[in-house]
Amino acid sequence: MSFYRTRTEKNSRVLDLLMSQGERACRLFFYPYHTDVGIFDAVAKGNLSELEKTLKDNDINALNSSSETLLHVAAANGHVTIMEYLISKGAKVDVKDKNGRTPLHRAAEKGHGDAVKGLLRSGGMETNLRNQFVTPLHIASQRGNTDAAQQLLHHKAHVNVKDKQLKSPLHFAAERGDRTMVEMLLNAKADPNAQDKEKKTPLHTAAVRGHLGIVEVLLAGKARFGVKDMDGCTPMHYAAIKGNIEIVKILLASGKNKNIDDRNIWRKTALHIAAEHGHSDLITVLLSRGAAINASDSSRDTALHCACKAGHWNAVNALVNWSQGERANLLAVNVDPT
Repeated sequence: MSFYRTRTEKNSRVLDLLMSQGERACRLFFYPYHTDVGIFDAVAKGNLSELEKTLKDNDINALNSSSETLLHVAAANGHVTIMEYLISKGAKVDVKDKNGRTPLHRAAEKGHGDAVKGLLRSGGMETNLRNQFVTPLHIASQRGNTDAAQQLLHHKAHVNVKDKQLKSPLHFAAERGDRTMVEMLLNAKADPNAQDKEKKTPLHTAAVRGHLGIVEVLLAGKARFGVKDMDGCTPMHYAAIKGNIEIVKILLASGKNKNIDDRNIWRKTALHIAAEHGHSDLITVLLSRGAAINASDSSRDTALHCACKAGHWNAVNALVNWSQGERANLLAVNVDPT
């Protein structure tokens, strides 16, 4: 009992001492890692005068519930003046939030080019810092934030850096169909033939998405039309899946039609794929360009087999009625005729 009384008396004396020093002393003693939520609101709103008032009572590198610093919040909102003030007061520029993002990642993600520029010019900021293999340039390319990407490239960001899936910034720009970003990256010496984990190039990606303009830009930038992915598919195979006649035409023109019967690992040509998916107009285009009408795949299926199996009457009709050159073999037998 005497021990309890002694502890209580000591605690009372400590509390009296703290109270005599005012509210700030009490707050810092009992909540040493607590930061006033209001200061984050001030930064988010770009309120410099309020920030100046409250900063003296808070740790400049304290974290909010998302493990973001004040600098993260300023960067995400594009408040350059606030950023400059925080950095001048000793804010750390390389702190990562709970998702592994630095203030630079946040600025790039939100497309704030001036904020990116301000962070890079402050010094001590690694342009190619990765968050789970993703750099700020990946993020800017993925989000279509050209101003941020331009600033990053100006400050020597690695244009051919790859993420965990081995995708480069150019893969992301091609997937989005962002012509401005694609041209910017190519001008910065991005590799148009970089392959990701599935061996797909940006040209594969553009063909899959049906981005004709991107296909044109990539081919002009020396992208190879015949590169095969892990399934042996070229960009033309993917264009055939979608029935995208214009992309098929430009790919054939690039290869001077010599690539028309390129095969994937199942020995399928673009004609097989067009037949499987019922793209009768594309079938006619491919045949008019010299596609082998009776080419057989690894199951000895011709394009006609594929169209019949899938029940595509228009495709069957286009193949059976083709008469300008070799005709469809109506007696062709595959591996399992039953």
